[in-house]
Amino acid sequence: MADYITTYTGIHFYPTDPDPEAINIEDIAHALSLLCRGNGHVSTFWSVAQHCIICAREAAAREWPDRLVLACLLHDASECYLSDVPRPFKAELVGYREHEDRLLDMIYTRYLGTPLSPEEQRMAREIDDGALYYDLRDLLHNEQSEQDPQFHVIPSYDFRSFQEVEKEYLELFRYYYNRYKNALGGDSHAKIPGGGTLQDLAELPTCPPQRPGPDYDLLADQVRAFAETEPSLMPLLSNAAALLKDAMADVNWAGFYLRREPADPSSADAFNNPSSEATVMANEAGASSARTVPSPDLLLGPFQGKPACIRIPWGRGVCGTAADRDRTQLVSDVHAFPGHIACDSASNAEIVVPIHRSDGSVTAVLDIDSPLKGRFDPEDQTGLEQFVRVLEQYGEWD
Repeated sequence: MADYITTYTGIHFYPTDPDPEAINIEDIAHALSLLCRGNGHVSTFWSVAQHCIICAREAAAREWPDRLVLACLLHDASECYLSDVPRPFKAELVGYREHEDRLLDMIYTRYLGTPLSPEEQRMAREIDDGALYYDLRDLLHNEQSEQDPQFHVIPSYDFRSFQEVEKEYLELFRYYYNRYKNALGGDSHAKIPGGGTLQDLAELPTCPPQRPGPDYDLLADQVRAFAETEPSLMPLLSNAAALLKDAMADVNWAGFYLRREPADPSSADAFNNPSSEATVMANEAGASSARTVPSPDLLLGPFQGKPACIRIPWGRGVCGTAADRDRTQLVSDVHAFPGHIACDSASNAEIVVPIHRSDGSVTAVLDIDSPLKGRFDPEDQTGLEQFVRVLEQYGEWD
């Protein structure tokens, strides 16, 4: 029997005596996109390649050097040739760890020039362990006792074809490999391991490849079907929040804030409400004489995500501003937004879309947060405004 394996591209590869020249990025991307995490003991198919993509995007979101983004993308590349062995069994396999470490060092040397330093290994492992936390929690449904790690790119675990994942893996590799080599003054005609030249990559976009966005037409049809079945706001908005949270990648909160009319301004309740305009003005002026007719505020409605702020003053923060100005707020960095109200410190980007009654007045807002700066773009705005128009048409807002 042969002591080699035949790879996707037809290379004879000797796992116990590897030739660095036989390492091929196309083989790595293809094999990892077909290897399932957790030996298949997961709630849905989630490949090793998808895990590596999440790790690489997290490194990029942390603005780590391109070398470390590539390292995170390649950190499980040895499994292309050695398969994915469960950690408890791996520890009992005599010599396995030595073969794995040796092969991984060859892969890093082939694409990065040198193996990772101990500090680079620590940094890559930090991201790998963070992604593993979400795998265990959401793919294997193992309760985790520790607090959620501070992650910018939260896995959504939606099913994707292996061809789509393989393509994304290769696009990410080529983009960051091109940048890394060019930063080192590499020859634009130098051969890229696995095929092609740097010159072939010159037309790559200036931004890294983006994961395909949600199908907003389909989302609008789905929420319309829910609304036609039951237009009452609580079930409709609950399902709407669940649809968006499930469909949108890199989102940590999706939900609604509903307009609440002010109480009688002369009542004690109105003055004691910390979100009313009367109380805000009195607190700022230091005297009750500053009381005016209070504004509406926004009260937390159905949502998906961590517990959130219960009340938001009208005109304050991203949600209050969207309601007051009756205009979608697309915010790349919430920390740069004047008067931002922080409900979750992990949120870095936000989009808020006003929702209207039949008379045209703002009655609620759709609020979506992401831990990834710059997560939302005009395409998301157009799609979410389309989604909201369906809610306005079918929901019982009046």
